Amino acid sequence: MAGSAHLEDDDRDSHPDDWVLLAQWCGFPGGTVFWTIRRQDLAERRFDRVEVQMHANP
Repeated sequence: MAGSAHLEDDDRDSHPDDWVLLAQWCGFPGGTVFWTIRRQDLAERRFDRVEVQMHANP
């Protein structure tokens, strides 16, 4: 799964409430993919800064 390979300095200092869920996909057994973005980036339409996370529970 592709996503940001690193966190930028301002991302490390952000609060969890600064982030929103853009999309969630449960497309395979035991796995879920989440796309999140900071609220400010969403307001500025900075979709190049979306973070992608995958959680799997085999």
